[in-house]
Amino acid sequence: MEVFLFTIGAALVLAYIGAFILKKLGIPQTLGFMIAGIILGLTNILSEQGVNDLRFFVALALGLIGYNIGHELSNPNLTGKRIKKLLVIVIIEATAAFAIVAFLTYIILSSIAFPFSFPTAILFGAVASATAPAATADVVWENECEGPVTSSLMFVLAADDIVAVILTNSAIAFALFIYVPGSMTLTAVMIEPLIGIIGSVVLGIVFGFLFLYPINREKDRGKLLELEIGMVILLIGAIQLINGYLDSLGFFIHISDIFAAMVFGYVVRSRISKDKEQIPELLQRVMAPVVMIFFVMVGARMAQLLTASESLLLIALTAGLYLVGRTFAKYFGAALGGRIVNEVPAVQKYLGGCLLCQAGVALGLSFIIEETFVALGGDAQTMGMLILGVVALSTMVLEMIGPMAVKKSLRAAGELLENGPLFEPDEVRLFDVPPDAPYSKWPEENNDSRTVNERET
Repeated sequence: MEVFLFTIGAALVLAYIGAFILKKLGIPQTLGFMIAGIILGLTNILSEQGVNDLRFFVALALGLIGYNIGHELSNPNLTGKRIKKLLVIVIIEATAAFAIVAFLTYIILSSIAFPFSFPTAILFGAVASATAPAATADVVWENECEGPVTSSLMFVLAADDIVAVILTNSAIAFALFIYVPGSMTLTAVMIEPLIGIIGSVVLGIVFGFLFLYPINREKDRGKLLELEIGMVILLIGAIQLINGYLDSLGFFIHISDIFAAMVFGYVVRSRISKDKEQIPELLQRVMAPVVMIFFVMVGARMAQLLTASESLLLIALTAGLYLVGRTFAKYFGAALGGRIVNEVPAVQKYLGGCLLCQAGVALGLSFIIEETFVALGGDAQTMGMLILGVVALSTMVLEMIGPMAVKKSLRAAGELLENGPLFEPDEVRLFDVPPDAPYSKWPEENNDSRTVNERET
């Protein structure tokens, strides 16, 4: 217990120091968390056993991240017609990322006779479709962006992650079918992931409506913060118990904790009374230590993988192809989707440049993959460790270049406040009040429902 508490304390303190230093340099704090984990891993303060002891933080962090994403999905400024257009864009760019990354990683893995290279490549492609909302949203809010690209961005980011969860669950089922012949039938490979997705939606809806009763009766939502977090944790815990029971019966019906939490967050945000105070900043402060430890764990696991000389070169080469394929697919996939649905030229040109960040969801999914296949041992264990190492290394690179690409794209689209008023008052807005922005950083005149033109006037 003493070592356990010491490890958590060291992780939080070092993560804070790393994030503080990197934020001064204009680099997202998640990279600082991961660097802190690498240091703890290299010094063996956070050993392999320590990472295993902290595994429950993965599910907890994913649940909280998913709940936050669900809030973002419920954007009252997106109409049904616009959502249909954005869904087409999401399907095209996410599918492109899946296909291109899977193809490129299969080429390199098959060239070195990596065992079961095809299902491994499929898993890489599934994870590549995810996009990180947090770092991207920070750029939007800090620069007070507004316009058609900005209004589309958060929905696309959240929908990307839903697609990634669905693809990853299906890819895991397929890989298990290949790795362990006879463990699953082909029908089970196709049907059981679908049942898991439906179960995730049902549980998310049930918990959402259970929470709506007290939250709509209480005037001050802040007083229900403990209950709100407790409901998320209870949901994640219930899913862990259900999945464990289904595994004991020999079923691969994996109910996704992050997907269920997304649905939970969406229901709460969309059905809550309009006069209720939104408390995103307070909720983010509470969940911050959990998310910090999650990224520290990723860094520590990455340090353990990279110090193994036999895997370092393969991880680096595969990560390079992963980065190239994913960047190309996201950028040109979004442009192609925008052209197909006849979006405005700014969306066609610049939305793809805002989709490069990758962090929490992708890392969480790769942790789930590693946990699933490391338990099988042998070649499956090697595959699980490779995927986590590649995604972790790619995330570190993308956390450095992704936010800069977002800012550059939005500036080119003319949607940064520094560009001056460019849009008519009736044009689409991102949010009336940014739902997760630190309100203390927003001047009072910006906390209203007016567009840039109206405020300038």
